[in-house]
Amino acid sequence: MRIVSLLPAATDFVAALGLLPSLTGRTHECDWPPGALDDVPVVTSSAIDHDVLSSREISAAVGGEHRGSGLYSLDSALLAAAEPDVVLTQDLCDVCAISYRQVSETVRAMEGDTRVVSLEPRTLEGIFTCLTTLGEVLGVPEQIEAAGGTPLLADAGEHTRPITWDAVVGARPDILLLIPCGFPPERTEAELPLLTGLPGWDEIPAAHILDGPAYFNRPGPRVVDGAELLADVLHG
Repeated sequence: MRIVSLLPAATDFVAALGLLPSLTGRTHECDWPPGALDDVPVVTSSAIDHDVLSSREISAAVGGEHRGSGLYSLDSALLAAAEPDVVLTQDLCDVCAISYRQVSETVRAMEGDTRVVSLEPRTLEGIFTCLTTLGEVLGVPEQIEAAGGTPLLADAGEHTRPITWDAVVGARPDILLLIPCGFPPERTEAELPLLTGLPGWDEIPAAHILDGPAYFNRPGPRVVDGAELLADVLHG
């Protein structure tokens, strides 16, 4: 999945879903996470030099000759070179980012089957709805997959079930995540010898104890933080 984000907030969503490695294009205003976007091509530019003009001059330019729609330019050649499967944009405000109409017209002129997705949250609830919607569009946000990993013993959405130790060893995982339900990391670490003494423990390349109740076992908003933690474990 190749993603181009034409909205800084959309780039934040992509980061929250652990999909920054799939980002092939961004706006000149995308700045989060710091330093993580330096190698992602910039496909937009602004007609206003914010570093030179005063705030009064910027306000006059926005409300004057530009009237929003002419504030930003989209480089169609760079966008095509990014070969996006999905382009993320918005249809709320022409002052905030490239207009939805401009993006749609540019994408229609490109070869390929690129989907344009408009994100338009107006409330806190709408922001979380956007995150869920975007997760569906991009094929996540199940935590392990969102973090760039492949779950070996469970499918997204299914109830957890008891798994034998032989099945764990037989799956030959690169990383074993220890996140038992209801156990904080300290309790998990205290009972770790129950696993380390089992046959096949030495065959597992790496094992990590994470805070299951805080970030993984409860279906609340902190699962997004859990996905970021997993991305750090998997990729550093």
